[in-house]
Amino acid sequence: MPKSSLLLCLGLLTSSAAFAATPESTFLAEHGLAGKSVEQIVETIDQSPQNRPLPYSASITSTELKLSDGDQTWALPLGDKFYLSFAPYEQQTHPCFNHSLSGCRGEMPNTTFNVKVTDNKGDVVVQKEMKSYQNGFVGVWLPRKMEGSIEVSYNGKKAVHPIKTMDDSQTCLTSLQLR
Repeated sequence: MPKSSLLLCLGLLTSSAAFAATPESTFLAEHGLAGKSVEQIVETIDQSPQNRPLPYSASITSTELKLSDGDQTWALPLGDKFYLSFAPYEQQTHPCFNHSLSGCRGEMPNTTFNVKVTDNKGDVVVQKEMKSYQNGFVGVWLPRKMEGSIEVSYNGKKAVHPIKTMDDSQTCLTSLQLR
């Protein structure tokens, strides 16, 4: 028996292909996202203190997280949760539908807001103080197939807006002007 066959039988010689990293796993490892759930990846990117835009593309639709290194794109399903990212503002905003975790910037970074999300039955889904991230956005995980409203208050000012968490709903809410 040739030496390589004997070593293969003993498990001492292995195929390098078995240990080759996939482009997706390499991308996740390079950006500190390996081993995280989709929810954790979304939160890690959205809460990143790095200046925007990030050196890669990350956006969230109503059904998936999309990551790209410029050459390849990966889509990770969100499952039974919906991620709504919102940026309260006083003076300046931008139009947006699907939140760019790697590029969107809001007017009020590192600011604490009182946030209340209520469904159409009147049940409170979220009610707590939430601090915006370095990018000026606040992210909240909500149940799917919900209709309701979000109310954000800060310093005696308030903004209220209807929301939906359907498969075709927006994930970036930039129309919460505090008045």
